[in-house]
Amino acid sequence: MAGHQRPGLGAEANRLHRSITRQLKEWRNDQWSTTLESIYHDEQSLWGMTKQVMRIPTPSSPGHLVGIDLSGSEKAEALGNSLETQFQPMTFSSVPAVIEVVDVARRS
Repeated sequence: MAGHQRPGLGAEANRLHRSITRQLKEWRNDQWSTTLESIYHDEQSLWGMTKQVMRIPTPSSPGHLVGIDLSGSEKAEALGNSLETQFQPMTFSSVPAVIEVVDVARRS
């Protein structure tokens, strides 16, 4: 009976997982709220926060392939893959929060 588990152990593990996930989400929301409350309501602070939230890491270019002996079609494929990686639609879950902060500051 090496694979035998105590009855209800899976349900308990799922309950704990949900609890931890909920607590992490609450903690992240609290951290974000604290950050938003701590910025000054002037254009420079809002611009700095917006720029930080909207920053997209620059993907590596196919320039790292310099010195590698590739055929023309391989180079074209590498360039195509690099461009596809760089030009993706923006999907930020925090964008509405930033827009709300900027709107509130503009109305003040």
